[in-house]
Amino acid sequence: MKILLKSIIISTFLLSACSKEMVEVDALTNSALSQSELLGQWKFKSYADGKAPAFDVTLEIKEEAGKYAFNGRSSVNFYYISPKIDESKKTISVEAVGSTKIAGTLEANQFEMAYYENLRSVDHYDLKEKNTLIFHITKPKKETMYFERK
Repeated sequence: MKILLKSIIISTFLLSACSKEMVEVDALTNSALSQSELLGQWKFKSYADGKAPAFDVTLEIKEEAGKYAFNGRSSVNFYYISPKIDESKKTISVEAVGSTKIAGTLEANQFEMAYYENLRSVDHYDLKEKNTLIFHITKPKKETMYFERK
């Protein structure tokens, strides 16, 4: 019994001698960008008219080297974009859309060209209930694109 009691007392002293170390998380790894509600995978649901596209079109928004990156699959090709986003103003600026060069049907190619043109024309966005991303286009014509979180 004395041995057991001594063992418990010694164990208690040894355990209490261990110190807790506070670790601070680097501000860059826990930045506002990495916490953005925009990040994730989205599926293109429709334009303002509510008509669903005939093609399965995706958009993934992620962080790469401290900046936003878009990529996805349109009606024919895979595409990628380096947008400029100001989350405080909810604005988006897209200068160019890069894509693979896969051949498709006339209908699929026409849809894709219109989709890319609309992405280049996005002016601002809204998030509705964290599961609906809305891109607003103001020029050359007013249009709205709806995406649903996957």
